[in-house]
Amino acid sequence: MCGIAGILGLENNNQARYNSLTDMVSAMQHRGPDSWGYYISPEIALGQTRLSIVDLSTGDQPFDTGNSIIVYNGEVYNHIEIRKELEARGIRFTSKSDTEVVARAYEFYGEKCLEKFNGQFAFLIWNKKKKELFAARDRFGIRPLYILEFAGQVFFSSELKAFDTIRGFRREFDIKKLYQHALFWNTFGTSTIYKKITSLPGGVFRIYKNSRLFREERYYDIGQVVPQNHKCYEEVKEEFNFLLEDAVRLRLRSDVPVGAYLSGGIDSSVITSLIKKHTNNRFKTYSITFEDKEFDESHFQKEMINLINSEHYFQNITYDKIDDAFPEAVYHTERSVFRTAPVPLFLLSGKVRENGMKVVLTGEGADEILFGYDSYKELKLLEFWSKFPDSKLRPLLIKNLYPHLNHYKNEKMFGLMKMYYEGFLNNFRNPLASLNIRMHNNKIAGNYFNKNFNIQFDESKVIDEVEKNLPGNYSTWELLNRNQYLEMRSLLSGYLLSSQGDRMSLAHSVEGRYPFLDHRIVDFLFYVNPEFKMKGLSQKFLLRDSFQDKLPASIVNRPKRPYMAPDLASFIRNGKPTENTSFFLNGQIIKDYGIWDEKYISRFLNKFRRNMSKHTGYRDNMLISFILSTQIVQYWINHPRKFTLPEKKLKVGINDY
Repeated sequence: MCGIAGILGLENNNQARYNSLTDMVSAMQHRGPDSWGYYISPEIALGQTRLSIVDLSTGDQPFDTGNSIIVYNGEVYNHIEIRKELEARGIRFTSKSDTEVVARAYEFYGEKCLEKFNGQFAFLIWNKKKKELFAARDRFGIRPLYILEFAGQVFFSSELKAFDTIRGFRREFDIKKLYQHALFWNTFGTSTIYKKITSLPGGVFRIYKNSRLFREERYYDIGQVVPQNHKCYEEVKEEFNFLLEDAVRLRLRSDVPVGAYLSGGIDSSVITSLIKKHTNNRFKTYSITFEDKEFDESHFQKEMINLINSEHYFQNITYDKIDDAFPEAVYHTERSVFRTAPVPLFLLSGKVRENGMKVVLTGEGADEILFGYDSYKELKLLEFWSKFPDSKLRPLLIKNLYPHLNHYKNEKMFGLMKMYYEGFLNNFRNPLASLNIRMHNNKIAGNYFNKNFNIQFDESKVIDEVEKNLPGNYSTWELLNRNQYLEMRSLLSGYLLSSQGDRMSLAHSVEGRYPFLDHRIVDFLFYVNPEFKMKGLSQKFLLRDSFQDKLPASIVNRPKRPYMAPDLASFIRNGKPTENTSFFLNGQIIKDYGIWDEKYISRFLNKFRRNMSKHTGYRDNMLISFILSTQIVQYWINHPRKFTLPEKKLKVGINDY
């Protein structure tokens, strides 16, 4: 993994361009502390800071093939196979890096090269003869690429904070987009929560000519690969197991040791068991444990550790650790978050790095592709209710929705829960699918914004904007497939793989790899019978069935428990805000930043001074994290950090003018 930066547009002051580029790269050194490099011409400047994982000796960047220059953040796991294919066609290589494979594949296949790559990546390739820039991002948006048009130039970066180094520019919230972010935990399309800054969507490439966008095209979308025939369950099971095992095998390719995260859930347990199958060495695993036993899963983690005999390391999380690390974690998320969940992952990646590791495999993606989220169960419940309005099973199904929440087990609450879900019966089939529920739970955030912004909730406008970004055949899909598409294009790519994935791991120079997000698996599973993925209300049935004889029964059969960390309890103790909370939410800073309504914030905090139950609800936990993290983001915008690049780590310096 790496950090990449680019500046497109004519500039005759070479020193000024060098300074601007290296300032941007220096702000991302945490992504790649091993080396850095630059390429500068009158038309473009490209820079990279490298985390060396494949081809440690000759893989430095920018990489110059003679015809093109590439800066690249990511991994293409099937680079060996692509290299052999190109060599058979007469292409010669000067390194063993996957970076060169990407560049040579582009030169030979053009934009069609993207269809061959199995991996996670964002890259910029400058065609020196055509004076053309090719920018692309992996299918699911695992690795980031942000774009800013400013002062007659186009700036590219792996992280938003690099833009803070540009003279005359300052990040500024787009409050309407920030509210959209609150509703869905992400923004739609190319937009971000900042004015002027956009994000290249996953599965999209762009071509720039004469310093302007010449062409944009989506080369991949979820659901675009339609199978020619429907397979029976046993055929699906056999192919799924082959693909998943192969995905793990490919992601073990590395010139440095590879470890894994082990949460205690079935997803990471499956991945670690497959790693064990494909390695003869004892490998390292890492887990989060919690002081608060409500969140702790160490019992299940220890079962897997004993089974796979890994060299294991625990990172214990306390309320104090979350409170202390929250500002630093938010510095790296670069935008508002809605839970403290990123913080333990931030601390865990620090533990990994301290232990001398650079690469870990994790279980992200399984919930999306195998219907593991409770949102899928909610949709299935609503669909059943709409088909069988007189069924006596309707209220009984409620207690199976969230088995980890006590009030869903309480029969006295069934009437209230029934009324809540009945409120979605008339609109659960609209284009938002289960995002309806998330949106309606989160719209309360609008009340807390500064009233000068005139934030108003308009469901029809939200639906219109979502529809603009949907594929043409979306309406023909099964209900749960529509939900999968939305989850993967919103929550997964824009939040889980960013705020809890890329940013938290690379804050400590650790690369995460995600076997479940091998595009072959995603494409294969999308159109299989939904009952194979969720049988009744049994989530991830195919995965559980495939590994029932290979993993402890306690892990295979345990109900889905979402990864969470304590929110309010980390920021308010004995009715009093912590020092960090008091600082960022004091009345003067609220006024100075101008984002929130001071009276609403004061009332919100006073509520917990009077009484705070350990089991405070979803909205209160979401609000404290969202409001506090937004303030911290603004603080870092107002107080940008300054960095310099060590000259001794400069490996590539190309002045092409």
